[in-house]
Amino acid sequence: MFEVNVSTEIEVAAETAFAYLSDVTNNPEWQSGVEKTEWTSPRPGWLGETYDQTLEYKNMVISYRLVAMEPGRSMVVESGHGASVPNTVTRTVEILSEDRCRASVHLTGKLRGWQKLAKPLVTRAIRRSIESDYRQLKRRLEGGDADAGTVDDDSSNGEN
Repeated sequence: MFEVNVSTEIEVAAETAFAYLSDVTNNPEWQSGVEKTEWTSPRPGWLGETYDQTLEYKNMVISYRLVAMEPGRSMVVESGHGASVPNTVTRTVEILSEDRCRASVHLTGKLRGWQKLAKPLVTRAIRRSIESDYRQLKRRLEGGDADAGTVDDDSSNGEN
């Protein structure tokens, strides 16, 4: 088992950031390697609903299911079919002021096979990718290209 935590402060209202993050069809705009994201169930955004995310490399498709939602605050998705690393992603948005928030992600995953042997390298690569994505998220939401500072609260735990 591994964990990665990343957060960044963004100069937009929390409700704006959460609305953007919780609409998974926005993922290709700020997540590297994501070609397309589309809901595969009839009521997008409702608990239990599913979506597929197509990755640019190898045209890999990973299915996700929305397992928890606190409107305006947090959402939790679990990977399903197609995930090389089964994972759970919790995205939260915290109000810092009227026009400033902190967007965070908590990722947990279960490494398999050779991945277990390379846990520190795999975890570091995943963390760096998420940090880059959250810098892009900050730039996109703030509407500029300023160098976005990401705070990494990474804690990598031992195999559970």
